[in-house]
Amino acid sequence: MSRDSTSGVILDQDWERMHKFRLPPVKVKRMVTYNGKEVETREDTYGEAMFMGDIHLGHESHSYNMFNAYLHFLKDRPHIKIGLMGDYLEYASQTNFVNNEVMSVDEQIDLFVKSMKPLRDRIMFILWGNHEERHAAYTKSNRLMQGIAAEIGVNKDCYVGEPQRGLYMILQSGKKKYGAYAHHSKSGAIVNKTLQLRRAAANIQAALHIQGHTHHMGYERRTVQEITVRGKETKRQWLVSSGCFMKDPSYGEARSFPMSEVGAPLVRFYSDRDKLDFVDISTDYKDYLTKGGRPFAGSMDGVKDWGCVYPDKYRVNAPVLSPSESVVRIRERKAPVFP
Repeated sequence: MSRDSTSGVILDQDWERMHKFRLPPVKVKRMVTYNGKEVETREDTYGEAMFMGDIHLGHESHSYNMFNAYLHFLKDRPHIKIGLMGDYLEYASQTNFVNNEVMSVDEQIDLFVKSMKPLRDRIMFILWGNHEERHAAYTKSNRLMQGIAAEIGVNKDCYVGEPQRGLYMILQSGKKKYGAYAHHSKSGAIVNKTLQLRRAAANIQAALHIQGHTHHMGYERRTVQEITVRGKETKRQWLVSSGCFMKDPSYGEARSFPMSEVGAPLVRFYSDRDKLDFVDISTDYKDYLTKGGRPFAGSMDGVKDWGCVYPDKYRVNAPVLSPSESVVRIRERKAPVFP
């Protein structure tokens, strides 16, 4: 697409941040059986990409075991491309919160470089996060990520971002091409985690939007309609939050933030039809990730109803207790017994 064929205002910097990445194809044969009989057989071809960010190396709440498990997962699957979403370092010296760093900044950089080097040929892009931007604000230099990328040894096709900027890209799987936009973001919408994603999707029409920063991992699928010169077109958008590798920090508890969702999303781009899949690693690869050093529950493992707060004898139809009796009974109560 040339600039001459594009309507509207296009900034030169937007074209500089427009990149194309090809995803290596994977073929999987699927067989569906029912009562011992084959119902359906099909062969799927797709490419896969993982979007990893909010690692926070150096913070006391960094989830090293799960980060290490994901690194091994990626090393064993060389076809998966990687997008780095920002906040790799803690760099808390400029923070407004209590400093919970347990490593120096140089140690944080060294560990990040060491972790990414085995994956260097598969990294599509490296974005800045707000924690790396602290370094830029303090030093008045925008060269931190370029230096880190050089130490990792990324290939020439890897896009290395600049502070506060996202990336426009085309992800090609076979003959299918998917438009995407990735940004670490700087949203204050921690509780309503999809608010910033929806705002970005309203501004930039793309099949896939990826955002970091909120320490949430999940997706939202939306169907939208666009009126073009060819008539009405119905399209589907996927809004993806890229998780984190940080257990609940003290500042999150103090502000009543939702609990962190440790991990990174794996997105599947089909080559034979216009389709994306969001792969739940915690369920599909649960046994593998358990090797990270701690049990890793699947999406629905151990999920129970909330039930009542008090055992049966403390329900509404129980005898009315005086305030002093209530205090004693509540202190002595055991876990609720559900019917």
